[in-house]
Amino acid sequence: MYPQGVTTNSESGVSADFLKAYSPVFAAMEQHDLVLNLHGEWPGRPPSDDISLEEAFLPELKKLHEKFPRLRCVLEHCSTAAALDAVRACGPSVAGTITAHHLYLTGDDSQTDPLAFCKPIPKKPSDRDALVKAVCSGDPKFFFGSDSAPHPLVSKIKTHSDQAVPAGVFTQPFASQLVILALEEAIGRGVLEVDEVTQDRLEQFLSRSGRRFYKLPDPATEGQPKIVLERKGETIPTSIKSADSTLEIGLSKSMAPVFSLSWLT
Repeated sequence: MYPQGVTTNSESGVSADFLKAYSPVFAAMEQHDLVLNLHGEWPGRPPSDDISLEEAFLPELKKLHEKFPRLRCVLEHCSTAAALDAVRACGPSVAGTITAHHLYLTGDDSQTDPLAFCKPIPKKPSDRDALVKAVCSGDPKFFFGSDSAPHPLVSKIKTHSDQAVPAGVFTQPFASQLVILALEEAIGRGVLEVDEVTQDRLEQFLSRSGRRFYKLPDPATEGQPKIVLERKGETIPTSIKSADSTLEIGLSKSMAPVFSLSWLT
């Protein structure tokens, strides 16, 4: 569910009174055990310049959960420490996703680099670090959601100062590696200890917690494909192109050294 006007192509999203307007829909979703995915930003100006659009939306999440406590809700792409606290304050039917790019970007990056511009806008370093800690916390209420958004490179390169660029960061080809790179950077900043980044916690964040929230069957422990990450000197390219070279998409964090990923089947 997209609030009106908060991100790319959301002009026909829901208005601020969505809880009242769509209560019958939410009741039916709760009855049939459907999941409501929320882009959690307030449509329009926030009530105060001191809070973000995401923070302004969080009271609505609380009201929604109080009215429909069995409705499974996912607060997508959490970008603030306040969003994490709001998800924690709700019952087990509410979870939150965290993207790769919100683990390494801040608002300064998003304001100066068109390829880092997205919605919700990355916030303060303290918010980024809170997200990093949530990833390694083992809390099953938080799991990976890429929110990867490919836009043609020509639309993301500003040719004049007043040009509007579409919101969206493209990470999908290197999503897992970017999560790990962000955690490595957090260790370098002293936000995490090395022993907090374990294979079990990574598997939980990248795979198991999301599967369980969506009530998908746990895969068998033996014989299932797994990813293998190896250091081979690979770096993220500046862009990727379609087979006929007619479409080019810019990548986030280009030239950063990353693990090479392969599948073990």
